Amino acid sequence: MKTIKGNVWVFGDDLDVDMEIVPYRQVKNLPGYPNVSDEDIGKLAFTLVDPDFPKKVKKGDIVIAGTNMGCGHDHATGPRAILASGIAAVVAESLHEWFLRNCILLGLPAIKYEGIKKKVKEGDELEIDFASGKMINVTTGEKMEFEPIPSYLLKIIEAGNLRTYLKNKIDADDLDTYLE
Repeated sequence: MKTIKGNVWVFGDDLDVDMEIVPYRQVKNLPGYPNVSDEDIGKLAFTLVDPDFPKKVKKGDIVIAGTNMGCGHDHATGPRAILASGIAAVVAESLHEWFLRNCILLGLPAIKYEGIKKKVKEGDELEIDFASGKMINVTTGEKMEFEPIPSYLLKIIEAGNLRTYLKNKIDADDLDTYLE
């Protein structure tokens, strides 16, 4: 998983976790709330910005956003909806710290790249290597570099989420005081 390739969806600035990313008022009406299924929550991703987004997105696609991606509350529903919709990664001009934390804990790679919206357009194919910090717009051939995701966080993402990562470490009797 250290490298992914997918088509790009471009969104604007100030995407609020409980509004533009996933409308929380609609989440509260889903069957089984508060324990809603991934399938149900994924169908709400970005519907206030693009009502047809969940029907158009393909597994492995990449979200590109402007500044302050994931602002608002620290709810994990936003990153969970993005992941459940099929999105493989988020690249934004800037990421709210709570949103970034929740993305990593849920296994959704998210990176900051100032100027990304000037380097890609919707529909472009983007390849991202999270370990090396290299990104290429396959459509245009433009290469970009960003701060790589640290290996200890990549291990959480590769496991699928923090819970699975820790369960695997416990099951292997390989839990120590430091993440390697």
